Amino acid sequence: MKPRISIRLFGKFSLRCRDQELLAHVSKGAREILGYLLVHRSAPVPRETLAGLIAPHASLERSRKALRQALWSLRSHLLAGDGVDVSHILEMSDGWIQLRIDEAWLDVREFEHLAVRRGPVARSDLPAPDSTRLAQSIELYRGDLLQGWYQDWCLEERERLRQIYLETLDALVATCELNRDVNAGVAYGIRALHSDPARECTHRSLMRLYCLSGDRASAIRQYDRCVEALRTELGVEPEEQTKDLDRAIRAGTRGLTGQAGLDRRPLTLKRREKS
Repeated sequence: MKPRISIRLFGKFSLRCRDQELLAHVSKGAREILGYLLVHRSAPVPRETLAGLIAPHASLERSRKALRQALWSLRSHLLAGDGVDVSHILEMSDGWIQLRIDEAWLDVREFEHLAVRRGPVARSDLPAPDSTRLAQSIELYRGDLLQGWYQDWCLEERERLRQIYLETLDALVATCELNRDVNAGVAYGIRALHSDPARECTHRSLMRLYCLSGDRASAIRQYDRCVEALRTELGVEPEEQTKDLDRAIRAGTRGLTGQAGLDRRPLTLKRREKS
């Protein structure tokens, strides 16, 4: 039976087997190779690509030598002794290298399995997301992908996963609004704003949630925080939708608080119905 491998890419990079951390003393080049292979785990990677990562300005001969040294360092740490040998995950040929981690637990893979499915259009005929699965997915997101890494290939994948994380939080907040679960919804919304302070749709959700609890003052303060965040982060003013919501809250419009519940229809639509 092969030993259990646990790999974390969110936050601090970690590869553990039998409670032993295998990356503690791995060289910088070997660590970058492993991170790149994990992010691009779906297909073999050319050796030249990996050599260019760790020695981008060196000659071809020197970059290949640096790659061989990094791979040796990586293999030696994957074969840690005391019954720990996970070197089988590194599959190498003359021109290609790939990781075989089908039996390993990988936080990013698990996160994508549980989180909101991204698509080009929101379809009304799709079943409602399972809030339990969504909640499990965001607990896996312990920080941005490979926190502290700033390589272009890492930044691109980090932003993709961060957007999935935020959209998953959006779905959880929307479910909380529907179920009138104010405390959980506010917690999810604040979590989203920690990652993206200028996320205007989240500010609106929090404004509505505070109104659900009858806390109009907090809803107004949330609008003020939204204005400040948008000016600081993006140099823009709130959308009209956000301004309309703020005006309705300040005016105490029926349908935002009290027994009437939460009316999320556009204010322009409600005005037409009254006319």
